Amino acid sequence: MIGRRPKDGDGQGKGKAANEPGEDYIEAEVDIDYLIQIMFEDLGLPWIEDKTTAHQLVPSGWKFDTISKVGILPRIHKKRTMMEAIKRNELFAAEIREVTGCNHDDALIALAQASGDINLAIKIIATAELDRSIDPYILIEDEDMRYKQIEQDYEIHSNAVVLAMMDVSGSMDTDKKYLCRSLLFWLVEFLKKVYNQVQIRFIVHTTDARVVDEETFFHKGESGGTYCWTAIEKALYLIDTEYPVEDWNVYAIYVSDGEDFDVKKTLDYIKELLNRNINMFSYNEIDIADDDRPAWADEGATLLSDIKDTWEFVEEKESGTSFYKNEHLRFLASLLRDKTHIYPCLKHILFTKRK
Repeated sequence: MIGRRPKDGDGQGKGKAANEPGEDYIEAEVDIDYLIQIMFEDLGLPWIEDKTTAHQLVPSGWKFDTISKVGILPRIHKKRTMMEAIKRNELFAAEIREVTGCNHDDALIALAQASGDINLAIKIIATAELDRSIDPYILIEDEDMRYKQIEQDYEIHSNAVVLAMMDVSGSMDTDKKYLCRSLLFWLVEFLKKVYNQVQIRFIVHTTDARVVDEETFFHKGESGGTYCWTAIEKALYLIDTEYPVEDWNVYAIYVSDGEDFDVKKTLDYIKELLNRNINMFSYNEIDIADDDRPAWADEGATLLSDIKDTWEFVEEKESGTSFYKNEHLRFLASLLRDKTHIYPCLKHILFTKRK
């Protein structure tokens, strides 16, 4: 609900007597499809490619693809039927002319007078019984009938999968998880509304990772230590077993607060993921002020800082935070400090469509 309420209090008005008139406000329901339309117009999955070795045939409706001599009356192909009838009448007229020596018009009149019987038409011409007051017309016989055959139509869609990964370890408090889930919620909603055939797989991790359903991903909390590499390892497993890059456009998107018990191993797994030539990897780090944060994290020693030390990025600033892009590796990174950074981050991930 979106409303415009009185600035100084509730509907009665702050400081006003109960018998004084209140102030009007407006409530409106906003459809999520409409929000997606106005928020993400001209955005889409970047670097999407046509995968020639495998694709999906997606039903897109019905089509009249073939013509046959049998069928039902509602599917009669009028044009093809008339063409067949004209062709047959012209062939009969030519034969009548060849046998009797008459002209073309008389042959057609005789054929009409004989109701399409070629032998009777020849006899009419031969016995001088032709009635020239008859207008020649095209006779349609059963053999002329042509019918449209209905078949289901398909569109070819290149396969695409988004591997959504999220850190749910003990360091991910309520505020951090709110930002993580908000970012991924809008991302998933956009993908479901815009790409009918994109698959979305959900991975959560603490010191180990597992594939979960959407309900668990967005609503269930966990705790424990943090090994970020386990999420990347699980993504690699899915690529190897279900989504080979030869057949699939693969997008991996990971959200974490950057606290990691084995940064070196995580960087090694990210390198392996990038070496698989996936379409895109996006690392998004949550950075919220936290009194319980360890000293090493306050010094900037988070996973994002090690990523920036390992790979080169072009940095862009928007809304008081930073976004990073390596076009060659198709590697994106971002830093989210509060909810105002969610939309800029989504634009960073879903930048203008290109092939």
